[in-house]
Amino acid sequence: MNNSGNVNNSSLLEEIRALSFVKTELELYLNTHPNCTAALDYYTKTVDALDELMRRYHEGVGPLFASGVTGNNGWTWIKGPWPWQTGAGTRDGKES
Repeated sequence: MNNSGNVNNSSLLEEIRALSFVKTELELYLNTHPNCTAALDYYTKTVDALDELMRRYHEGVGPLFASGVTGNNGWTWIKGPWPWQTGAGTRDGKES
C-alpha cells in the first residue's frame, strides 16, 4: 500500500463515503420509483463517479475491500497500515 499523501487520501475516502451514501439512497428511492428517469440517470452518474474514486483510492492507497486484492503476490490485503492507522480514515487527518 502506498501511504503518501494521507490528507489527500482522507478527502478521497470522505468523497467515497459520501457517494456511497448517495448511491444507497438512490437505490432505495428507485425501489419505489422504478420509472423515474431522472433518478436513474443520477444513479448511473453516481455509480460512475464512485467507481472512479474507488479506482483512484485503490491505485494510490490500496483496496478498500478484500475483493479488490488481485495478483499473484499472495494475500496482500493485510499488508501495510489500515486507513485509521495513517490518519486517512479520520475527518481531520488526526487519529483519535
